[in-house]
Amino acid sequence: MNWKFRIRKPQTGTALSWEVYFPPGTATWSGEKIKDILQSVPLPNQPEPNIRIFSEKIKLENTNSHQIAYLLFHGLFLRDVRLVVGRTKDWDKSSEVREEEWDRILTEAVTIAKPLFSDQNTRFYEIKENLHISYFEDEITVSLSVLGEPGYKRGIKANFPTSAPVPEDLTQILIQQCFDIFLVPKKNVIGLYIPFAGTLTFATEWALQEENISLLSLPRDFLFFKLNLFPDKSFEHFKKKQKEQLSTKPITSTPIIIQDTDPALESYWSEEFKRWRKIIQVSHWDHSISDFFRTFPVLPEGSAEFSHYFLPLNPPYGLRKNERTESEEKLYSKIGKRLEELLKLTKNHPKLIGFILCPTEEKWSDCMRELRSFSKKTIHVTHGGIDLRVLYFHSEGRIERRPN
Repeated sequence: MNWKFRIRKPQTGTALSWEVYFPPGTATWSGEKIKDILQSVPLPNQPEPNIRIFSEKIKLENTNSHQIAYLLFHGLFLRDVRLVVGRTKDWDKSSEVREEEWDRILTEAVTIAKPLFSDQNTRFYEIKENLHISYFEDEITVSLSVLGEPGYKRGIKANFPTSAPVPEDLTQILIQQCFDIFLVPKKNVIGLYIPFAGTLTFATEWALQEENISLLSLPRDFLFFKLNLFPDKSFEHFKKKQKEQLSTKPITSTPIIIQDTDPALESYWSEEFKRWRKIIQVSHWDHSISDFFRTFPVLPEGSAEFSHYFLPLNPPYGLRKNERTESEEKLYSKIGKRLEELLKLTKNHPKLIGFILCPTEEKWSDCMRELRSFSKKTIHVTHGGIDLRVLYFHSEGRIERRPN
């Protein structure tokens, strides 16, 4: 077939074109974060990337594999990064044969992508299954995923029979965006409190951030390592730089309080803790089967003026709803009321900061009405066809005064 463009066998320093994918609804934040990361690559004489942000992906042009390695090193929020291997207008555009046409194009693109692999015995289908097609108007772009499996697959947690409403890459963004919105440094957090803990996605992603564990250091396979383009020396340089930076910072472990009402989760948590000790610290995690609406755990006392409790709230979804005996109808209203109660209980010292994931406008509205003492901001993200409203909240300088 006629290729408008096809990649040759480039060197690691060759400026190439890439496509970056991220959780839907987070294009603006992801675009700014990618710009910040690429502007801070600790290597001399790097090309100036051309970054174009779209709603579903970011196009990176004039970017080499040293820069991509650094982006992946710091990109826990990324879903995928793909190297553009070919473009063509030579395809049958009739809808009846589109699926067959795309399969034919991917099959032919395998021969283009194969020289990029260090092992020339790499199997045909291992290459093909990591090739992707996107198109605009009449032009097809074929790209090769350098992650292989999506970025939200960390290789840390055991497989769970039901999928969580929020994947790990989106969780990274939600946590970071919360502190960006209210201009609160994460170092001010003296306690993480997760009342609807479930399978502990929020807890593990917080730990990855706090311990500066990079995406490429996770215990899973990455296709990037198998490519001729992977810059081993640069990757080692990035790790050395990170180690030097960490050595100048005090090692802190924010206490993490985990809570849920499903008794079945207790044994799940215990098994997961055994696995995670190889990757992240869990000695400072406290867990219990208890009810957010009836109990408040013992958290560290806040001495500093700007100390905070961080509360990421993902109320029960799916099968987890069935273990609650009372009506779900006013659950989000109850959450809002409970947060107001906690604000009175703590007297806003430490301050409260966090977010609530709301699956419908009605439940978002129920919660909004009750959070009278908090600053609030809402963003929309999508996952698995669900339009989630992320309601961020912060108690700011509001103080519950004691009666005279």
